[in-house]
Amino acid sequence: MKRRLMHMGAAALFLLAGSLPATAEEHTTHAVTLIGSPKYGEDFTHFAYTRPDAPKGGTFRRGMVGTFDSLNDVAVKGRCAAGVSFIYDTLMESSADEASAAYGLLAEKLTTSDDNAWAIFHLRKEARFHDGHPVTAEDVCFSFAAITGESPFYKNYFKAVDRVEALGPHTVKFHFKKEGRNRELPYIAGQLKVLPKHYWKGRDLSKSTLEIPLGSGPYLIASADPGKRITFTRVPDYWGRGLPVNKGRYNFDRMVFEYFKDRTVAFEAFKAGHYDLQGESAGKNWYRGYTGKNVENGWIKKEEIPHSRPTGMKGIVMNTLAPPLNDRNVRCALTRAFDFEWINSKIYFGQLKRHTSFFSNSEFASSGIPQGEELNILDTLRDLVPAEIFTTPFKLKTGDGSGMDRQRLGDAAAILAESGYGFKDGAMRDKRGNALKLEVLMGSKAMQKELLPFKQSLARLGIELTLHLVDSTHYIQKVRNKEYMMVFSGFRQSLSPGNEQRGMWHSETAGVKGSRNLCGIHDAAVDALVEKVIAAPDHDALVARTKALDRLLLYGHYIIPDGYSDRFRLACWDRFGKPETRPTHGLSIDTWWVDPAKDAKMPDCLVSKSMEMSKK
Repeated sequence: MKRRLMHMGAAALFLLAGSLPATAEEHTTHAVTLIGSPKYGEDFTHFAYTRPDAPKGGTFRRGMVGTFDSLNDVAVKGRCAAGVSFIYDTLMESSADEASAAYGLLAEKLTTSDDNAWAIFHLRKEARFHDGHPVTAEDVCFSFAAITGESPFYKNYFKAVDRVEALGPHTVKFHFKKEGRNRELPYIAGQLKVLPKHYWKGRDLSKSTLEIPLGSGPYLIASADPGKRITFTRVPDYWGRGLPVNKGRYNFDRMVFEYFKDRTVAFEAFKAGHYDLQGESAGKNWYRGYTGKNVENGWIKKEEIPHSRPTGMKGIVMNTLAPPLNDRNVRCALTRAFDFEWINSKIYFGQLKRHTSFFSNSEFASSGIPQGEELNILDTLRDLVPAEIFTTPFKLKTGDGSGMDRQRLGDAAAILAESGYGFKDGAMRDKRGNALKLEVLMGSKAMQKELLPFKQSLARLGIELTLHLVDSTHYIQKVRNKEYMMVFSGFRQSLSPGNEQRGMWHSETAGVKGSRNLCGIHDAAVDALVEKVIAAPDHDALVARTKALDRLLLYGHYIIPDGYSDRFRLACWDRFGKPETRPTHGLSIDTWWVDPAKDAKMPDCLVSKSMEMSKK
């Protein structure tokens, strides 16, 4: 509801709003959205993609590759187990069938000002942690300080928040900095997960730990066997089980995340019945790997589900803080030498589309030459950006897919020559005679199938590429400490780019341990565009500004683009029920349930079913 502050009925609310000008307007609402109006009104009972009367019970098992040694998902140290977020509640809950919309969870409503100076969250008095303690404004204040103090990502994500103030036991106010105010901030603030202050008092939030933490969410951790499995049990008296944002969700009594050291071993374990769901990206597996009686009998089924979710950018990330990758020509040449067409054809059976944008599969992807508002934005930075941005569309050249494309390698050699490199004595050398040697850091063998062909291509150019394989724990540590030349990684994007862009591309995060600026980008023009994206006053401006940022990132050649799919490819043991209506922007597996009739038809080899039978 929109009204002027002077017309508010309760004196208490006047105090909560703080010292605002008499003409300032406020809005009190059950939801926040960045595009249009909320789909669901104040009286909504459940999300359309859920079944509110879904049966509860059963066990859901998910396979994970790697390991874990911590249950603290705030600390930079250690590798946190999968699923820990299920034990925590956030102030607001996002909808999976809208672009950037969220509804009250811990907060039943919020009040915002027209000038984006602040946002007040009104907490639900019935909200409780698992030990019965109420969730209060003090917990919110503590959580904000603790999370931004420990996590480089969240420090930048919440950078525009000046301070968080408890105005009462169940009312908390986020004050936003004047220079960083934007319309996204209430939405961003609502994503804060709330930690129990009374539990963490006397404990070190900066350290990894296997002590089971206290939360307030729909699940709690029942047990954790480091590096092997973590088990969650549904909280039967979960305080928020009847809320509209939770109806029909969190239906499994137990969730188990099973860890495997090797992806091939995990795949075979899935087919043998050790876990229930397999997301598939490997073309060979999808087309040829699903064999055996469990598939032939229809117990395991495959499904392709198209989606409209942004796919961001994925590929070989080049650390510009590690010479010679600080040379744009070197990065450009490496991109040209990468034979995506052959890799996609031979390894992925042609199922992938190549990333041509850092915002692939979305309206924010740039194309052609800049026009309209995007051109106006780039004009203000003309002295800081490459001149060809204004005249030449960015385009990744395609090869013939033969695996022996001489033109592609010739182009790469010509680009290197622009920086003084030449082939001499069996190697590509710089002006001082130093051979060009590179290294890709890997945490598993999974990417070798792509990197080995790349290694062979570079060898033909006289470039030595080393594939450095380390265990997953050391891999995480090295990536956090920026101790690599190249890594294979990706950057996810939301339906409304904003504050998270600072953590991925801004100069102030370059070289910062634990930051998502994996490329080490330190560029004044990129910084300026990041700030413009964050400060976009409306959706049209956001589209134009994000396209400009995308264009500049592409011309920087910071990542050798790989491919993506615009659909989910899932293989699943056919024992689950699913709502008839699917969300448009995700899978929402938390809306599934174990179907007793289907489950009864499953073979006894299925571990999930065996667990249920043993409990009877």
